[in-house]
Amino acid sequence: MKTIVLWIVLFCVGSTGFVAWRVHVVRNHETPHFEIVEDPSASHWDGKCESLLGLTEQVLQTNDADSGSTLTVLVLGDKSTANEPRRIGAYSIPMLRKVLEGKSGRLRYQQEILRDLSDKCQHLRRTTISPIFLGVTQGITDLRARGCKPTSHCKLFSDSDGKENAEPLIRKMLDANDGQKHISLPQIDNFGIEVVLCGVAVTDGRISDLAEKGGRKFVTGDSDRVHRVEEVWRSIFAEPALVRFEPYCPNSTEVGAHLMPKISPIEAPQP
Repeated sequence: MKTIVLWIVLFCVGSTGFVAWRVHVVRNHETPHFEIVEDPSASHWDGKCESLLGLTEQVLQTNDADSGSTLTVLVLGDKSTANEPRRIGAYSIPMLRKVLEGKSGRLRYQQEILRDLSDKCQHLRRTTISPIFLGVTQGITDLRARGCKPTSHCKLFSDSDGKENAEPLIRKMLDANDGQKHISLPQIDNFGIEVVLCGVAVTDGRISDLAEKGGRKFVTGDSDRVHRVEEVWRSIFAEPALVRFEPYCPNSTEVGAHLMPKISPIEAPQP
């Protein structure tokens, strides 16, 4: 009889411990979230949306996503938005994966997101301004609002050549002929958030810049400019060790390649 009672007590204690452990895990579960910041400026974007769809595919196919993971897509602003970025898409990744039935199901739900972004991308217009700092700052803010912590493995992707021309201090640092070497730049707090700046090598060779009096000037690119862009942007982030640069963003694979808009060549806005 004592043995039976002992086994019952041990079973109850074990069950209670297991339930308490599960509650602890659920309450302390940290979900990774993802953000893409797209630069539609004339110096970088060709209107084909290939890199945007490529980045989206990469996020959808990552093994880092978990229950509750989300993907948000921002587009850099212009004069019409006071340079503030605007959101063109927000997607719940796990909702897709719960109903997947094999490879065909996975592709079907990926294509729904890719098609939605492709349709929205076709309506974007090339701009002559690149408020990258504001866009990336808003992206980091979005991730913080979703609860991103150092152990959440959240990521922000920026598809841009990095040629900021809206924030005066950053613009001065990027200007090869400015001569400024010790400027206190604004900071972006990316504590615990990995940042991937891709597309820094994708440019038409000109930088649409804003002159001090409101006019526009075009600066010819040089071999040192990519290095300067990386150096300046790395100094802006509070945790530069979490910042990675890629010359090109990933291209869309066969999953989304046929969804890319078929457009005629777009002329860059004239200064």
